[in-house]
Amino acid sequence: MNAFVKPMSYRQFLKYLVPSILTMVFLSFYTTIDGFFVSRYAGSDALAGINIVIPITCIIFGTAVMLATGAGAIIGEYMGRNEQKKANELFSTVSVVLLIFSVVFAVVGIVFLRPIAVLLGTSERLMPHVLPYAFVVFAGTAPMVFKLFFEYLVRTDGKPQMGLQMSIVGLVLNVVFDYFFVGVLGFGTFGAALGTILSISASAIIGLVYFLKHSTLKFCKPKFNARLIWKSCTNGSSEMLTELSTGITTLLFNIIIMQNFGEDGVAAVTIIMYIYYFFIAFYMGIAVATAPVVSYNLGAGNRAKIRETVKYSFITIGFTAILIMVILFFGGDFIIGLFTDNAHVFELTSIALMYFSPVFLFIGVNVFLSGYFTAVGDGLTSAIISSLRSFFFVILFIFTLPQIVGVNGVWITMPLAEISTILFSLLLYQKKGRKYLSNSQASASIS
Repeated sequence: MNAFVKPMSYRQFLKYLVPSILTMVFLSFYTTIDGFFVSRYAGSDALAGINIVIPITCIIFGTAVMLATGAGAIIGEYMGRNEQKKANELFSTVSVVLLIFSVVFAVVGIVFLRPIAVLLGTSERLMPHVLPYAFVVFAGTAPMVFKLFFEYLVRTDGKPQMGLQMSIVGLVLNVVFDYFFVGVLGFGTFGAALGTILSISASAIIGLVYFLKHSTLKFCKPKFNARLIWKSCTNGSSEMLTELSTGITTLLFNIIIMQNFGEDGVAAVTIIMYIYYFFIAFYMGIAVATAPVVSYNLGAGNRAKIRETVKYSFITIGFTAILIMVILFFGGDFIIGLFTDNAHVFELTSIALMYFSPVFLFIGVNVFLSGYFTAVGDGLTSAIISSLRSFFFVILFIFTLPQIVGVNGVWITMPLAEISTILFSLLLYQKKGRKYLSNSQASASIS
């Protein structure tokens, strides 16, 4: 817990961030790895089948992240007040809630597998690829949920390195299993899903063993408190909105790009989204690493540590934004070339990236402030920021900009959405967020 309470130099702060940033970067690779092996060994229809199932995974991950971040902030504040019994009870209760969700979601998904696939927009041509992938994903709901839950909570427990170890093991096994099941055995989308779930299960087991034997947080008899569960859900709702927006944004992009550029345009969207998921992981890493520090010191009344954390975070976000833009300016074409050797797709993606890349100048502030408000228990403000950047402005711009500036308006939708949101984010931080930096501010009550 030393990193949570003691003052740090900026170099020490960066060292503290590294495990969480790498964890989020590795997490962003899971979909990319499945897509790489399936497209190489099973073809484009199989790749499309994986994309059809993405909304299902968004619901699973969104639920896990919502409760992990929302409850994690409350647990961190309890620990900061030395109320360990309450922290253990909430940790155990949320674990039971997630287990119940996992069982119900898996059973419903498997029973209604084909109708759900149809609802998600699959065709009879894609159905043989969609059904096996979706079946394994539904069956693997529990390990997917608890992998994310444990990775978030080890940070609250003061052990971000454990989350990194879980991610490294999962990532390496995912590559090995996907190659074996898809490349060697030719199991197609079933093999890709099986490889992913097995690797995720290994990560979840490592997390479970840690919380059973080594953690400060302990499993105990759950004490169900509807108000605290509801507060955990509302407090983490912005993170769930972010997950759900992934599927919605990709769907809208695909529809408009397909109308204007056809299948090559959709391929370009896919590459842009891979680049987006990779680089946003750096900002997500900053947010998830600093959130438990903020919530813990909010409970402990250590406002100086919160000020230090916020200051260092903004500095790091600025440096990261500049670094990402330099990488994309000089290496963007190289990155695109890793995904395609089709000249038309390459050209479309290169043009798209030119318009799209400014998103990384602004998104870091919005992601961090959304996480900051979650950490201080202000879920409503966090949800407002997340809704603006993920839903309201994206939908507004994606339907209006192409009509005003032409089809390239699609590519500037997300940069403009982030720019518009940052105006509200900074205003909300000025009005509601800075008070948590003041020594005169009383600690929030969450009995």
